[in-house]
Amino acid sequence: MLEFGIFAFVTSITPGPNNSMLMASGIRFGIKRSLPHFFGIWLGFNFLFFLGGNLLSYIPEVVFEYLQYAGYVVITYIAYKIALTKTSDKKIQEGEKPFTFIQAALFQWVNPKGVVMAVSGLTAFEIGHLQANLIYLLVGGPCVILWLLLGERLQNFLLQNSKLERIVYVVLALSMVSSLLLA
Repeated sequence: MLEFGIFAFVTSITPGPNNSMLMASGIRFGIKRSLPHFFGIWLGFNFLFFLGGNLLSYIPEVVFEYLQYAGYVVITYIAYKIALTKTSDKKIQEGEKPFTFIQAALFQWVNPKGVVMAVSGLTAFEIGHLQANLIYLLVGGPCVILWLLLGERLQNFLLQNSKLERIVYVVLALSMVSSLLLA
């Protein structure tokens, strides 16, 4: 069980699409407005993980391929939008808002890192399905919210340094796209 806890910690705390998007949301919108995004990731992934043991093994490989391609397109688009984000003007553009709970939860189904985490976590360790889900629920949430908190902490600093702001957003976008190479 300790080994799985370490696996859950490492996979939850390391950069990937969810963490990069949440940090960018923290920078752009702050913690309060980004909480639905956080809860959508946290609970959406755990729902995917819970179903993973029962459902994912029955999905035909061709469906996985389409989900993978859809994930690549969605992540590349979101990374592009993050790379072009400007916080330094302090104005949120009309209609601009963070991911909703539902959007973030549904994103888990096309997030290659999340799907790989769910499938490998359930197949590589000898641990009960519900125990594994509980560990991810307890370990994943605190790991992921750290990215949101870091983003919010960087907000004021980046508002004063537009060059560094650009670098941070580009690095977040590149980390999202690079995670596709590992999936």
